[in-house]
Amino acid sequence: MKTISASNGQFELRNIPWEERLQDHNNKKTEYLENCLFRGCTEATIKSLDSSLTSVFNRVQIEDPTHPEGRRHIVCWDVLDPLRGSALVGLITASLLQDELSHGTRRRYLGAFRGFCAFIIEKPSIPGPSVVMVAEKYGPITISFSRYDLPIHAQDRPVKKRYALALLLLHYLYEFLRTEYVPHHKLAHAAARDYAAIVLQAETGLRVSELLAIRLEGESCDVDWETGRIRVFGKGKAYGGKRIRWVPLSPMSIAVLKVFIEMFRPMFPTSCEKDYLFLDNNGHRLMPYQYARSFRKIIRLARQFGVLIPEDLRSHDLRRTFATNFLEENPMAYRKLLKQLGHAYPSSAAPYLVATDNDVEDQQSDLVDLFLDPAIDKWGKK
Repeated sequence: MKTISASNGQFELRNIPWEERLQDHNNKKTEYLENCLFRGCTEATIKSLDSSLTSVFNRVQIEDPTHPEGRRHIVCWDVLDPLRGSALVGLITASLLQDELSHGTRRRYLGAFRGFCAFIIEKPSIPGPSVVMVAEKYGPITISFSRYDLPIHAQDRPVKKRYALALLLLHYLYEFLRTEYVPHHKLAHAAARDYAAIVLQAETGLRVSELLAIRLEGESCDVDWETGRIRVFGKGKAYGGKRIRWVPLSPMSIAVLKVFIEMFRPMFPTSCEKDYLFLDNNGHRLMPYQYARSFRKIIRLARQFGVLIPEDLRSHDLRRTFATNFLEENPMAYRKLLKQLGHAYPSSAAPYLVATDNDVEDQQSDLVDLFLDPAIDKWGKK
């Protein structure tokens, strides 16, 4: 992570020791995270918020004579200052650009940052044994950035290509993983994990967050082998908790999972997160960025081996693959598909359905027939 320095001439600081500033900052951040937990955020979301806030505030260094080294990272009181806050936000933005982070990561960092600052404006007291208002100790505060300081939302960006693999092509990908990727990987258990995760996602249509949150052990075990289902904690409304649903497993996913769990999963190190189904090489819960990195590598190797899959195929396309192939095999089961995907409204599932060339040709043929001969019984009417 790159840090950016601000000149001391721009920023005049009140004579408050650095240790006290930092303690007030950390106490306020703890209060914010506890408030998020109270409103229904999951522990994973709280952990992500904490990490994002730490990263953002560590990105800019300013001079401070009360600090042992004469320089320190910024705290919330700095960015809320009406005079210098805007300039500091600009430096934070510049740091994010220099690190060449993904669009979504930038938005996540600045979204967490903005939420924390808005919380302080709404609850402008400093946690402690006595009630002290922020303005009394650090001077006036204000939100020093606007919606123009946030990256454009994903829905407003140019849409990336969406793919859905045909069943035969998906089978070729499975065979490459089984016969080439796993046997030739230097860590067979890690390769088997990647193979099992890809099969499970493509056979069930799970989101990556849902896939990596599955627990295999303990009281919160999400796998029910008797009924062939897994419990999934899907998306929910803001601060409303996760929506729980049960997703059936296909025979393919059951077979692959059982081999992975019996033969390869015991090879992972043990940690406090050993209950999760998919672990990283250190025995901790596999994170989305780790899964995405492995997936990109697999796609590159599969293409080199001769599997004709798009080079920009993403793990989320496996969700589209499941939805498209499911509906092709079960045209009348749209409501069942909605339930499987975890959507409440038909329009929400529409982006996951990718029409094939044959679908388009069939629709065009139907329209041409109707245009040439209106008496043709296409809609059940003469």
